[in-house]
Amino acid sequence: MESVPVHRHDFQEFVLITKGSCIHQFKDISMPLIPGDVFLIPPHEEHAYVVETPVSMYNCQFYPEQIADWWDGQFGGLLSDLSAPEDDSPISPADLNRQQIIHLSVSDAERVQMMMEIMRQEQLEQGFAFQQVKQDYLNLILIIIFRARLQQYATQLDRENSSRGLIAVAQKFIEENLAERIDFSDYARMNNISPGYFRAIFKSATGLPPVEYLNRLRIVRAIEYLKDDTLSISDVSAVVGIYDANYFSRLFRKFIGYSPSEFRNQVHK
Repeated sequence: MESVPVHRHDFQEFVLITKGSCIHQFKDISMPLIPGDVFLIPPHEEHAYVVETPVSMYNCQFYPEQIADWWDGQFGGLLSDLSAPEDDSPISPADLNRQQIIHLSVSDAERVQMMMEIMRQEQLEQGFAFQQVKQDYLNLILIIIFRARLQQYATQLDRENSSRGLIAVAQKFIEENLAERIDFSDYARMNNISPGYFRAIFKSATGLPPVEYLNRLRIVRAIEYLKDDTLSISDVSAVVGIYDANYFSRLFRKFIGYSPSEFRNQVHK
């Protein structure tokens, strides 16, 4: 995929990143996307993709008002919820909620990709009742995404300003100490809260547990460092706080779908 300039459209669209990485410009925010990220673009909203490294994605574009009379009543509110920001917390490169990005589990991402591939084949072949098949899979996909959103931001805690401020400070600490070994249990105790409570309010505010947030941020930062040929893979690994280059390579492949060296070679091409 190549970069896509700022544009808008009159249909609903949801996007699943399946391999590689790119920058999504939306709601005046530039957000790095990685495999497993899925998000909804409402009609008439401007957005763009900046592609500097190889990326693969599925796009599903549809007109809710043309599907069925009952459909908007059942799924219209769901679409509104999926496109509404969770809150107005400070923005960090690993944040997901300002663009209302849902990060799917590996199994959910594989299920959604499989369904979107079936929809694509139905669109190409246009066999008997192909439109109904596409609609049914669209319904299932939206349900999976919405369930993932509920789980990602689920909390029974009172999200007061004090908790938000604590998480904003924690995000700043992570970014400023990315190259260090970070123990979130120690960090919580230093701030006089239990590790379990810290994990709960962190996930509530960012959509990710602290360790997953840290790993995502490290991989996003590593993408930029890999564009610099003067740094070895081991150097890149160390500068983002992972001192085992083999583990870094496995983690990078898990997130991006390429090894660091494959990714760097693709960038040069």
